[in-house]
Amino acid sequence: MKRVRLLDGLRAVAALLVLVSHVAFWTGASGLDVVGGLLARGDSGVAVFFALSSYLLLMPWVRHGLLDAPRPGTRRYAVRRMARILPAYWLALLAVLAVAALAASTGGLGSAAKVLGHVLVLQGFSGDTYQSFTQTWSLTTELVFYVLVPFVGAALARVLRRGGGAVGVRPALLLCGVAAVVGLAAQGVSMSWTQHGSTTGAGALATSVIGHAAWFAVGAALAIMSVARSAGALPWQAGGRVAAWLDLLRSPSTCLLGAVVVYVVAASAVAGPRDLSAPTVGEGVAKELLYALLAALLLSAALAPAEAGSLADSIGRHPATHWLGDVSYGVFLWHVLVLQVLFLTTGRELFSGGFWWVLLPVLGLTTALASVSAQLVEQPVLRWAHRATASAPAARA
Repeated sequence: MKRVRLLDGLRAVAALLVLVSHVAFWTGASGLDVVGGLLARGDSGVAVFFALSSYLLLMPWVRHGLLDAPRPGTRRYAVRRMARILPAYWLALLAVLAVAALAASTGGLGSAAKVLGHVLVLQGFSGDTYQSFTQTWSLTTELVFYVLVPFVGAALARVLRRGGGAVGVRPALLLCGVAAVVGLAAQGVSMSWTQHGSTTGAGALATSVIGHAAWFAVGAALAIMSVARSAGALPWQAGGRVAAWLDLLRSPSTCLLGAVVVYVVAASAVAGPRDLSAPTVGEGVAKELLYALLAALLLSAALAPAEAGSLADSIGRHPATHWLGDVSYGVFLWHVLVLQVLFLTTGRELFSGGFWWVLLPVLGLTTALASVSAQLVEQPVLRWAHRATASAPAARA
């Protein structure tokens, strides 16, 4: 599949959003009136990551179903996914464990089960995370999604092949819609469960693949529509009402404007509290839905065709965009640890300190660590994985 360079930039945007939200939380800036809401909702970057993963990983299966492309090989897929996630994660975890062991105020290493749970990336199920690794609950969810991709992809491909062309696109998109509704319902159940006294169970449901199915459904739907459009298999006639709405998704400026509007709404009280207080059922569902819409609009903006010489084309072609995409995963992994070390070494209290005075060093140090991780760990391991699986034959249906 041809690499869409603007997706690298989108990865960087998602990582920056998550970083900003954590700096705002640690410094107390998320409690400010209007600005605090805008900063706090940077956690929407996780929704963008999930939608992007779904789009990229399900795309080969959609092409298999609509275009009769070779069926993705399971071994190649598994080796490359593990190479992408685990080595850099384990390196960051080693640093987290070292800081936890040396600084008693962080809560220490904890039990052997806690350490092993993090090694196996299971902390998203238990909710028992290190203070400097709280963001990695999403990696548990991501890895579960990785396991499900061959099954979900095969199901989508079967639906698309059975219908054939435009006929199969409708039921495939309907399945995405059903998945999104299930995810929103799961969030409502989780919020209600929390209000009735549950902590671990409700939290595990809210952060699971089921709880965030709407975010993954966004990426799957866009993958289906992208391939269907290129194959001339969209089931809506040009000039029709549905086609007109879909054409708006091919306008980067329209998508970005819509994303700004959705983000501002999400920053309001509609999406619930900005701290760790439990939202109501309505607030939890509204936040999940708004984040799904935001991810859909940002991903659509990155996928929209860019005219030669346009700003979008220039950004996509710039080497910095590629580099930002390469370091985005490292930024995600390291930024909370950098935050913790900065607070420890400067003696700052949690929920105190100037936002900008903390953001700038955290962003600089995190980017440096992420760059080292990308150059010395991630890229070499990925190159090895691609070499090791390059000769794996593509399967035919």
